[in-house]
Amino acid sequence: MMGFELPAPTQVIALILTVVLCGLIGFEREYLRHDAGIRTHILVGLGSCLFTLVSLYGINAAAGNFSWDASRIAAGVVSGIGFIGAGVIFLNHDAVRGLTTSSAIWIAAAVGVTCGVNMFSIAILAVVLYFVAIFIISPIVKWILRNRQNTGLQIVYEDGHGSLRATLLQATQMGFETRVLSSHEISKNEWHGAVVTINLLGKGDISDLIEEINKTDGVSEVEVLDNEG
Repeated sequence: MMGFELPAPTQVIALILTVVLCGLIGFEREYLRHDAGIRTHILVGLGSCLFTLVSLYGINAAAGNFSWDASRIAAGVVSGIGFIGAGVIFLNHDAVRGLTTSSAIWIAAAVGVTCGVNMFSIAILAVVLYFVAIFIISPIVKWILRNRQNTGLQIVYEDGHGSLRATLLQATQMGFETRVLSSHEISKNEWHGAVVTINLLGKGDISDLIEEINKTDGVSEVEVLDNEG
């Protein structure tokens, strides 16, 4: 019975390699605590691989040989994967977040298609280059542009201590230009304060600045915002 025939070895390898490679991409995202972790990337890659295998082998086996444009496989996957990628992109305090995770999902889909057409060495190379871009190229670029980079800080402080004014003054003294992006009040029982997001641009050491801000009277929390996502 045709539907229960054992898959070809290359098809089995394609599915297993897709799970491994896309799982590695998803693990990196999950390890950095971003949305869309290992499960999402494995499922996206596995689905893309299955669509490719069905298009290449399944339709011909079920309906007989016929000529068709194989490039439609990749085009269909690229179009279809957009709704997942778009779902992890959002705007946070005038900064776009989730672009890297969305791109990782797109890469996972491409890896699945590549494995589906038995281009295993290309799929492995693509994942290696993904990690090179994330862990080698990106830090190098950040180091080169460190004097021009924007850093976002989210600060929680209590009213009545002049915390925000002291923080902005401290940042200026340490060589940063500051800009307040947003702020809103918060109240918990008898505690009243605010959450403010500021943008920093300058040559100073951000770690030293955070240490000084934490010492500021009234400041209860300081968080560095991830601009990539």
